[in-house]
Amino acid sequence: MKSPFFSLWLSICVIALFCCSCRDNTKDKQKSNPTQQSEKTLSAADSSLFHFWDKFDMQDTAQVKNPEKGEQQLADFLQLLAKTPDSATRDNAVDLMLDKAKVNRTSFDYFIKQYEHYLYDGNSPMRNDIVYESVLRYLIKTDLLSDLEKEAYRPIYKLVLRNKEGQTAEGFSYELAKGKKQKLSDTKAKYTFLIFYDPDCSHCKETIHQLRDTPQLVQLFTQLQVQVIAIDPWGDRTKWKNYQSQLSEQWINGFDSESKILSFNLYDLKASPTIYLLDENKKVLLKDTYLQQVIAYFVKTNS
Repeated sequence: MKSPFFSLWLSICVIALFCCSCRDNTKDKQKSNPTQQSEKTLSAADSSLFHFWDKFDMQDTAQVKNPEKGEQQLADFLQLLAKTPDSATRDNAVDLMLDKAKVNRTSFDYFIKQYEHYLYDGNSPMRNDIVYESVLRYLIKTDLLSDLEKEAYRPIYKLVLRNKEGQTAEGFSYELAKGKKQKLSDTKAKYTFLIFYDPDCSHCKETIHQLRDTPQLVQLFTQLQVQVIAIDPWGDRTKWKNYQSQLSEQWINGFDSESKILSFNLYDLKASPTIYLLDENKKVLLKDTYLQQVIAYFVKTNS
């Protein structure tokens, strides 16, 4: 007979599968042959990355701007980069690709915008700060851009380096409904589900209602000792107070009355809602993530 705990996990798995964003299911075209590898040679995956753009003509602007050619090539490339754990390998692969693109400034500019669209846009399902780091490192050091152009990327680079997975989340204070001040570090829980929301954001409302009204999620968060901290960082106290009824009474609902989160860029709030999952020591487990990915994380680590 299945235990209630097992049934709960099964229900959560179904929710996670139903809600997850669509991903490109392109399979790797090359498979490694262990007999042809040695410790001193590149792995098949690394070799594929480093030679991924060898046959792509960056001078052919029509090919570059053809969504089925240039954009699809980049999307496939990003799929491989996202699976590469070594930052030096990612950096080298991006360097090779953008050095090749430098021969045509039109191609270079096009791919830079595509990198930003896929990796940094708040609405992109492929959003990935770790991979975007490699792109930003290149842009800050390349001789193709002027010093002024490079300066535009430095603040973004600082943001993506903050609150990375494994780092302690940036601390901040917030005001509670009755006026009491509290710090992020004051919360004692096995997990902290930190969500920055905008009262005027319809997507925030959908996420909050799903989290608040789905019985399986409420039960899951209770069993795993997950404390939800909902923070309005936008500075409109009236809107914040009028939004109280939308949130669960079991959550901590805070207001950044001094606007320090935005003023000091403590968190990268390019989209609403912005969600982080923290451990009991406030180290980041998931950065700038989705509710569905948090559910999938819990299913994977606690099943």
